[in-house]
Amino acid sequence: MKKTEHHSLYARFFEKLMSLTYSQLFCIWAELAILFAFGYFMFATIGDIQHHGPAELVAIESVWSRFFNSIYFSVITATSTGYGDIVPRGFSKALAGMQSISALFVFAVFVTKLVSHRQELALREVHKLTFEDVFHNIREGLYIIRKDFDNLIEHVNHNKKLDDEDWDTLIIAYKQGQSLIAEIPDFYDNSNHLYTLDARREQLLHEATHRTLHRINQMLDVLSRHDVNWISHEDSMKELRELLLVVKKVTPLWREKSPYNCKEAFEDIMHLKDSVMTRIEKELPIKKTK
Repeated sequence: MKKTEHHSLYARFFEKLMSLTYSQLFCIWAELAILFAFGYFMFATIGDIQHHGPAELVAIESVWSRFFNSIYFSVITATSTGYGDIVPRGFSKALAGMQSISALFVFAVFVTKLVSHRQELALREVHKLTFEDVFHNIREGLYIIRKDFDNLIEHVNHNKKLDDEDWDTLIIAYKQGQSLIAEIPDFYDNSNHLYTLDARREQLLHEATHRTLHRINQMLDVLSRHDVNWISHEDSMKELRELLLVVKKVTPLWREKSPYNCKEAFEDIMHLKDSVMTRIEKELPIKKTK
């Protein structure tokens, strides 16, 4: 239990250090340098312990000159340079050792933050490329679905019917629509804020979803006009209902997560979804009475 508590304490300590800014870390380093400089100065100034101070500092008669040389020695020690013009002795050796360790520790945190920052930039770039790829895949996927609907509309206008292959194409298109639209809220599930969908791209997703639902309405209208009994085709109807259910679930969630004020766009999507549902409900009793 104690090991766990100590581990947690150390973890919080290092997390706190890593959360410091570069300027704060530099201030800590500078404060430590001044603090240790004051220690060297005291060792070299107070008579009873002068033998523990660096001899070069003790030999300086001017108090201010000794103090500034103490700062110089402290900075040189903190940077691990060590020119050798001032050499610690006695207790000041221990002080110099402590300063070297503490200064190196601060430098280590500083370097770690630099590396972490570069990794974060790289991670942001990877996330951006990944989400951009997903964004384009969704738009392109919905576009391909609409092209499938257009081809089916053209086929029905010429042949007045749908073949088995056409029904399979319709089922696949509905399934693809479910998968693509269900992915949209994932753009906003980003607790680290590594990628944010901008307003223009969100508008493009609105338009792609809107056009897809509108194209479904157009296709069903053409099928009904040519007496294609689409309402009784169980497999395609199952997938169409599932697609509408996905739109019903995703749209409110999408609207809730969106940081932009696009109320009308979401209302238009829901309106188109409702219009497809209304068309299905109107067709059902007609087909059942036949």
